[in-house]
Amino acid sequence: MEEKKQEKKTEEEKKEAKKEVKQEEVKEIEKKEKEKVCTKNITNSLKYILLGILLYVLLIILTVSLTLHFIFKDGSTVKEYLKESSDKSDNNIELLVTEQEKNVIDIVKQSQESVVSIAVSQIALEQGQGLVDTTNKIGTGFIVDESGIVITNQHVVSDRNSDYKVVNSHGDEFVVTTILRDDISDIALLRIDKGDKELKALKLGDSDKLVVGQNVLAIGTPLGEFAGSVTTGIISGLNRTVSAGQSWFGSTIKTYEGVIQTDAAINPGNSGGPLINSQGEVIGVNFATTQGVDNISFALPINNVKNRLEEYKTHGKFIRPYLGVSYQMISAYEALYYKNVVPGALVVRVEPISPAFVAGIRKGDIITQFGEKKVDRSLAELIQQHKVGEEVEVKVTREGKDQVFKVKLGEME
Repeated sequence: MEEKKQEKKTEEEKKEAKKEVKQEEVKEIEKKEKEKVCTKNITNSLKYILLGILLYVLLIILTVSLTLHFIFKDGSTVKEYLKESSDKSDNNIELLVTEQEKNVIDIVKQSQESVVSIAVSQIALEQGQGLVDTTNKIGTGFIVDESGIVITNQHVVSDRNSDYKVVNSHGDEFVVTTILRDDISDIALLRIDKGDKELKALKLGDSDKLVVGQNVLAIGTPLGEFAGSVTTGIISGLNRTVSAGQSWFGSTIKTYEGVIQTDAAINPGNSGGPLINSQGEVIGVNFATTQGVDNISFALPINNVKNRLEEYKTHGKFIRPYLGVSYQMISAYEALYYKNVVPGALVVRVEPISPAFVAGIRKGDIITQFGEKKVDRSLAELIQQHKVGEEVEVKVTREGKDQVFKVKLGEME
């Protein structure tokens, strides 16, 4: 009985074991089926992704093709298109320069041919020796007449024992045949033998119309080496009185009135070069700078040059008008401190038998008007703007009362 029970139990255990094996097999089959389904899903997803990428690439290719078709529909090539793009870029750069600097660039191009270097070969004997020392010096000048007339500073060509030559921007050399010097205004006129060369003259402006703040440029040969150098600046002041001299050329210190002040850089060697306005007109002759101080330079008004030029063309020489007084300028500020004193030129000496003396002007008079112009700057400059023999009305204040004298200007010896 017990054996039967044991056999029955064993059979049930075998059945249970078989049942568990079948369940494990079913689970394993289900797992494999699930893995197959997952793998299939991943494969399908990858197919869709690759298909999407392919479609995207095709779309880009189509877009580029259509774009190039419209860009090059006139038959041009990619190379031509790239060249055109490069040209446009260059044009943009050129446009930037044009907007900011074209005026200055144009003026320089128009003017440089007329600006010259003046070479000085000065001969000096060494003390106690028979040897000759030749020292080469360079200044600047500019052509004012196509026939061969050059303007510079008097101190550039002050040595009458020196030989001078003019060199233009092309390197052409010209012999100086005539020199006229005006040491009062520091102006010199040179006549050169131009031969068969074509010369271009600079246009002269009106220095009486200058205003502080307007743009100017200077061209010259600074330090005697860098021909055609250009500096720019503004008019910093007008009617300045300065004491100036150029030891480099061996000249002495002198006082100049009615001078233009500029912050354009002017260095030794620039002397005699043009100061030019925004219209390309010469409005001054550069002649001095301050040593040890930056941005303060000076130029002589061009109107003085125009008078000397007219005299040379008419008479073949400088004819300087002569009034015959020594004076001291009184500013509006200084006039406040004195009784019966007004701004103008205080006469401190009248030369005997001079035009001023003959007309009735005396020591102590204050000249307030010369001709049609108020004397609020250099009287000497105003005198130089008139001609020898011209009758000029001169208004003076004498002991607080105004008087008018008619003066016939003489010629300075």
